[in-house]
Formats: sequence, C-alpha cells, structure tokens
Amino acid sequence: MVSVDRQKVFPVRIFVRQDALEKWSAQSGQQLTGTEEYAVAKMRLFQAFDEIEGLAAKPLDLTVDSSNLETLLSQLDI
Repeated sequence: MVSVDRQKVFPVRIFVRQDALEKWSAQSGQQLTGTEEYAVAKMRLFQAFDEIEGLAAKPLDLTVDSSNLETLLSQLDI
C-alpha cells in the first residue's frame, strides 16, 4: 500500500524478476542481499511516481527486470 499525498492509499505490486537478478549476478560476480532487492523495488516505485502521471488513479503492476535493473542499482551505488 502506497500513498501520493499521505491521505489516500492504494495498492501497487512490484515484481523483481529472478532471471534479471541471476543475469546481473553472473555478470557482476556478486549477489544482492534481501535488503538490496527491497531497495531496488522501492527505487522502481519512486521511478513510477516520477514518470507515471496519475498513478493513484490507475494502480498497476511494476516490474524490475533486465531493462531497468542496472539503472536502479546505479542509483543505489551498487
């Protein structure tokens, strides 16, 4: 459950694709901790708030996959 204005809340599901994590792990030689995976999902949520106009009006599912994982990790200095 998330909120844009701290008054109304709405559900958003964020899926972190396992295949994207495995691909990144194979390339980088390291694995993300559970806390880092959570942080990536949260960064994806912040990105959606910035990019999707009226997110509260049309809740949707968000995905962390191979197309955006590197960008999100770089924002976290990982």
